[in-house]
Amino acid sequence: MFGTTVVCLIAALQILVDNCLGLRLTNMTAPALQDPRRDMELHCRFDMGGEELYAVKWYKDDHEFFRYTPAAAVSITQFPVDGVHVDRQNSRCMPEGCDLLLKELSRPQSSGAYRCEVSSEAPAFRLASQTHNVTVAAIPEERPKIEHLQESYLLGDELRAKCTSGYGDPKPALTWYVNKQPVSGKLIQELSSSPTKPSNDRIHLKSTISILSLHLDKKIAQNRARTPLEITCESSIDGINQAVAPPLATTKTTMVLDQNQIVNNQKLHSPYSGGSKVAHRVASVVLFVVAARWC
Repeated sequence: MFGTTVVCLIAALQILVDNCLGLRLTNMTAPALQDPRRDMELHCRFDMGGEELYAVKWYKDDHEFFRYTPAAAVSITQFPVDGVHVDRQNSRCMPEGCDLLLKELSRPQSSGAYRCEVSSEAPAFRLASQTHNVTVAAIPEERPKIEHLQESYLLGDELRAKCTSGYGDPKPALTWYVNKQPVSGKLIQELSSSPTKPSNDRIHLKSTISILSLHLDKKIAQNRARTPLEITCESSIDGINQAVAPPLATTKTTMVLDQNQIVNNQKLHSPYSGGSKVAHRVASVVLFVVAARWC
């Protein structure tokens, strides 16, 4: 009984030692969001734990596109995969890590799940890997622009404002807000033709133009003489996590004036308004005295 326990403990200890000393993939980095106008960096770090490196393999969506085998006659091998172009001159693989630079990215071909897989030589034949999802998209580099918004409007006017997004691929989506509340789609018109920016065959940058038409009625004025309106236009990319690429927004403020409320308020606060008989009498006496002195 005692001997069996000792054997089991020794076996468990051996497994623990092997796991501690064996191959470990310590870190892999890849961008969650990658701009196709720039090259993409992939990094893979590993600890062989005393074992010999057999190969480092890179995959996109389970398709191998790059292999580093230090013991082979040709240590670097590449395989054709759509959307993946490795810059050999600026990529480097070593016994402790492998760094790749990908160029000529395109959307959506270059998006996908990128995996670094490291394996050790015989007799262990260990395998370690990590995977990161990469979305390739050109996010607008400038905030949306609001035009044709006046400084003030009269109650009953029609507010019409134009918003133009920055250039992106995919095409940016625009959302209007009034006092931080989203505007109904029936009040918004998106122009059918969108401006494009000269790029190349891989990248197609587009801009979105949206028109807001808002009738300024008493519901908006809320029975006030002056009602400030905060108009916001927000640009985002559909399908992109907002935590990765926060929306870009522009806000402008205008004022809605209710003429009737303004006139009524002026009468109410005037010392000579109909509600102040004493003021009328005082004013009459003063005028009479002044006239008598001049006569």
